[in-house]
Amino acid sequence: MALTEIPTPAPAPTAEAGAAAPEPRLRRMSFGLLMVYVAILAVNSGGNGILLPNIVSGIDEASKVGNLAFVTTIAFIANIFAQPVAGALSDATRSRFGRRTPWMVGGALLTSGFLLGLPLAGSVLTVALVWLVVQVGVNALQAAATALVPDRYPPTRRGGVSAMIGVGITIGNAVGVIVAGGTATRGLLPYVVLAVLMVVVVGLFVTLNRDPSSADLPRQRTSAKDFLRGFWISPRQHPDFAWAFASRFLMVIGFYGSQTYGLYILRDYIGLSDAESNSFAATMGVVLLVGVLLSALGSGWLSDKVGRRKPFIVWSSVVMSLALAIPLLVPTTTGVLAYAFLLGLGFGVYISIDLALMTEVLPARLQGESSAGRDLAILGLATTLPQAMSPSIAAALVTITGGYPAVFVSGIVFVMLGAVLVRPIKAVR
Repeated sequence: MALTEIPTPAPAPTAEAGAAAPEPRLRRMSFGLLMVYVAILAVNSGGNGILLPNIVSGIDEASKVGNLAFVTTIAFIANIFAQPVAGALSDATRSRFGRRTPWMVGGALLTSGFLLGLPLAGSVLTVALVWLVVQVGVNALQAAATALVPDRYPPTRRGGVSAMIGVGITIGNAVGVIVAGGTATRGLLPYVVLAVLMVVVVGLFVTLNRDPSSADLPRQRTSAKDFLRGFWISPRQHPDFAWAFASRFLMVIGFYGSQTYGLYILRDYIGLSDAESNSFAATMGVVLLVGVLLSALGSGWLSDKVGRRKPFIVWSSVVMSLALAIPLLVPTTTGVLAYAFLLGLGFGVYISIDLALMTEVLPARLQGESSAGRDLAILGLATTLPQAMSPSIAAALVTITGGYPAVFVSGIVFVMLGAVLVRPIKAVR
């Protein structure tokens, strides 16, 4: 997955969804989901941003750019299939532990177990296969966790929990880079910390927020053809959704291209040593987090106040484009810190407004059926797919041009194209 991921809105409740919990339980569950997303994003950001680049460069320094692209592209398979399939299967799960808990626990254990085995991989192919399994676990966990929103929250409380998930994503991105960057030279320690964080957080969550038994729910029978057909949303029938999906897709590619190769950029473009780059990457994570929090906390409220979404998306795109231009003009540590802060400011606006925009272009099918796990995962593909593709695109650009400036230039292009594709949306101002 996972993105590293922007939260996606939830369908309306159905007969199969559990009754809304009392207010104190909802507050506790909201904080719990925040922590679950911290754990998910910590694994993904720490793995993609620090741990994988270090392992890959240690195996073959000369071919590290292409090899990292290969590893992340293999994980691309998990991002395409794992989350939608796990979401759909969790919808159909019938057990005394509920529909979501088995998938959350199973996903956490799979993620943590194979994460601990990652530093033991001795070849690029082995690294790719181990990371593939890690991503399967992460996607299964995320699909089940996100589906708890329509399962347990009334419509009037879903905006609040979505905001909490967004904060968890932001914090998790920073935590992963800080933990991995700060302990990268200490053997197994970063892997142990991230694995323990995952198991403890998910274990506490499912214990304190018990999923009602689903053993007595009606069993849904469907053919393989109908099962697969459920993942398709026609762009012709739902053009606004298609434009919003494409806009998010391009925006995420633009944002994550430079993030994935951040460690190599610090070493080969800025000129830091391996040890300095690991430490400085952690500092950049903190700066990015501050920028995101400063802009995200108020922009959603302001958008609701003025009743407009698209101008905020355009503004955030301009800010992120300016941020991506800074390392081109100022290739120094000061320049990349300014880049991280400004990129955080722009992305903070985007991550809060895009969620609201997506809720207003959902096809009716995604609002009224009892298939939350599947439907939310379909929306999540607009984030997970480009996040998985961006390393390969960036690697091709670096190989063709012979340097990292092309990564920043392409980021500007993708981000601005994402802003342009928001304009045709008719259902949103």
